[in-house]
Amino acid sequence: MKKSSLGFISVALLTSISLQAFEYTITGKAESFTKYGFNHTPINSTEGKYPTESFTTMVGSLQIDMNLLPKTLTEHKLNAGIGGLIGGLAYDSTRNLIDQATGQKFGSVIYNYAGYWAHYDGNASWSSTNTGMAANTRNYVIYNAYLDYDYNGVFGIKGGRYESSADFSSGYTQGFELYAKFSDLKLWWFSSYGRGFAYDEWVYDFYAPKTYTTSSGKIINLGIHAFKATYYHNGITAAPFIYFSPKTYTSPGIEIGYDTNPNFNGIGFRSQTTFIGLFSFFDKRVQDVYRYGNPTGKNGQTIMLKQRFDIDNYNVGGGIYINFKNANAQVGTYGNPIGIDFWTASAYDIGSSISDMMGEDALSGFLYAGGVHGRFLWGLLGRLTTSKRSDEQSLALNVGYDFEKNISIGLKLEYFNDITKAGYKVGCSGPSSTGACANLANQPKNISDRSHLMAFFRTKF
Repeated sequence: MKKSSLGFISVALLTSISLQAFEYTITGKAESFTKYGFNHTPINSTEGKYPTESFTTMVGSLQIDMNLLPKTLTEHKLNAGIGGLIGGLAYDSTRNLIDQATGQKFGSVIYNYAGYWAHYDGNASWSSTNTGMAANTRNYVIYNAYLDYDYNGVFGIKGGRYESSADFSSGYTQGFELYAKFSDLKLWWFSSYGRGFAYDEWVYDFYAPKTYTTSSGKIINLGIHAFKATYYHNGITAAPFIYFSPKTYTSPGIEIGYDTNPNFNGIGFRSQTTFIGLFSFFDKRVQDVYRYGNPTGKNGQTIMLKQRFDIDNYNVGGGIYINFKNANAQVGTYGNPIGIDFWTASAYDIGSSISDMMGEDALSGFLYAGGVHGRFLWGLLGRLTTSKRSDEQSLALNVGYDFEKNISIGLKLEYFNDITKAGYKVGCSGPSSTGACANLANQPKNISDRSHLMAFFRTKF
C-alpha cells in the first residue's frame, strides 16, 4: 500500500450544518511530505549506479460528507461523499541529473511518487520514458465520490470512489463492495476497476492496475476482485479468502488471528497474533513477464506471521514474511497486511522504490518496539531481508508529536543497506536485447546506500 504514515501540513475547515432532510460536513486540509536521500552517487545506467532521491510535496484537499437520511431512521444509513486533492512538488533532486553513461539528462523519477499519469489504461504514448512521464504529470485527483448504504450493521453496500479497506488493495478504489453479517460470520465481496492515491507522499489519479489486451489490440479492464468469509468470536478470527484478476491471477488464502484483549485502551496487556497464507496461480499470458527482477512464473506462495504485545502505553513485536517463488509478482504489493512500509528503497530501481522483501524467494524478519507518551510517540523498527535478487538490512527510528489545534509533526531516520546480487542490475526489472539492461549475466554485485530521512508537518482545525 502505498499509504504513507507521514504527511506534511494539513489545513482543515470543519463545518457541520443540520438541515431538515440531511446533514453534511465540510473538511479541508493541506499536507507536505519530505524524503531526503543520503546517497548522491552520479547516475550511470550502464553500471547500474543511482543516487537515492530527495523531494518535497505539498498537497491540499477539500471533502464533503453527507448523511442523506433523516435521523429518525436509526436502522438505515445512507452516506455520500465527494473529495478532491491537488498538489505538486516543492523540491525534486532528480530533475536535472545527467546520466554519466550517455551524457544526457536522465529525467525526473519523482512522478513515481506524485503526479503519475499514463492514462487510465496505462497506454499513454509518453509512458516509456522518464522525461515523457515527468512532462505529463497529473497532480490532482477526485479521490472520493461514493454512496454508502448500511442496514443496522448486518448488510451494507458501497460504490464509487472511496478509500479501500481490502488487505491486498490499498489506497483509493473505484468500484463497489458489499457485506452481509450473520451472527459471528461476515461475508464480504469487493470489486475494483481503478486505483488512486491522495496522500502526502503519493498522488496518483485513478488508473487500472491490471488490464488485458485482446488479439485485436483493444485494452480491457477486467478489474480486481475479492471474497472473504470472516468468522470472529471472542478474539478469534478465521477467514478464508480469494483475490483474483481475470486472465492475470487467482490467489486463494487464509487468515487466522487471536486477540486477547480486543477492547484494549492503552491500559493493561494485549497480545495480537496474525497468520496469513496467500497461494497464487498466474495466467499463462503473464508467466514469462518479468516483475521485480524475475519472471512471474506459474505460481507462488506467501506466508506471513506477525506478533504484537501491548503493555500499557508500550508495544513490542515482530514478524516474518516469506515468498516462495515470485509470489508477489502480480498480487501482494497493491496492499499491505504486513503493517510496515516496504516502499522505502529507490525510485530508480524496480517497482519505483519497492523493497526486495516482496521479491522472488524473499525471506524477511523484522522486530519493533515503541510507545505513546501523551502527545509524543516513538518507534524503532529493524528488518533483515534475503532474496534471489538482493539482500537488505534496515534500522529505522520514528518519532512524532501532536500539538494542540490539530497540528502534528513527525520524522523517520532510516539506515538502509541494499546489496543487489551479481546477474541483476539496479534499474532493470528484467533483461533486454539492447540498452542498459542487456548482458545482465555479466553484471557484478552492487552495494547501494538507501539510507534516508522522512519528515511531515500536518495541521487541521
